[in-house]
Amino acid sequence: MTETLSAENGRTVLRMRRELRHPAEKVWRAITEPEQLVAWFPTAVELELRVDAPMTFTFQRDPGAPVDRQTYGVVRVVDPPRLLEYSWGDELLRWELTPTSTGCTLDFTATYDDRAGSGSFAGGWTLCFDALQRVLGDTVPEQDYRVVHEHFVKVFGLDEGAVTDGGEVRFERQLVEPKETVWERLAGPETVRVGAPPPSGFVAKGIEPGPVTKADVPLELTYSWSDGEVTWTLRDGNGGARVTLTQTGAAAEYLNAWHDLIEELAG
Repeated sequence: MTETLSAENGRTVLRMRRELRHPAEKVWRAITEPEQLVAWFPTAVELELRVDAPMTFTFQRDPGAPVDRQTYGVVRVVDPPRLLEYSWGDELLRWELTPTSTGCTLDFTATYDDRAGSGSFAGGWTLCFDALQRVLGDTVPEQDYRVVHEHFVKVFGLDEGAVTDGGEVRFERQLVEPKETVWERLAGPETVRVGAPPPSGFVAKGIEPGPVTKADVPLELTYSWSDGEVTWTLRDGNGGARVTLTQTGAAAEYLNAWHDLIEELAG
């Protein structure tokens, strides 16, 4: 299996490949028939194999939940048993099957806007493709999503921060724990309140923090430093908390310190 991440026409493009020991016709049924999709795809799927046909994706909640969450898409291309392309909300998914001497090659392309979430997307699809192979009859060992997620974060460079032309530092990092858990880890036993120093977990090495100027547990913490402000924001991301860290002012020298702190948090 191979994976690449690129930027094309202003969007993020994830490409993944698997060599399968099954004919394209068999794999086509597994990626298009709802009764097979339900065993490996992230949602239940309703679709009709014709161009412009609507699609429904249903995230099934726990038994007894009053309503399942649904999203929608449209079939864009159908060429059995070779090519299927459709939208899923704002995403575009493309499935290509190429016959080989031993079965077929599955080339998967996902196009979307959330580059920072690519570790989650690639990790999630990896586990889905493992499940697809089990549906096809293969024996595939279970993988730990957390390990796979962090692998792709590193491979795609999603742990790297950026420095703006004005010297501001910015990180956006997807984690696998909920925001409440991440906040507790950052805050530790210290009390977070406006006017007090920030808990040490929110401060990178070398920074002399000023007082907290905004605290909205577990969503945002802002405090001053000599050249500007440091702001942490946490929100629900794909599979866990999405953390955004910004340090305004001439902050470039702290880029590596922030990287180390955030990666320790991710670990």
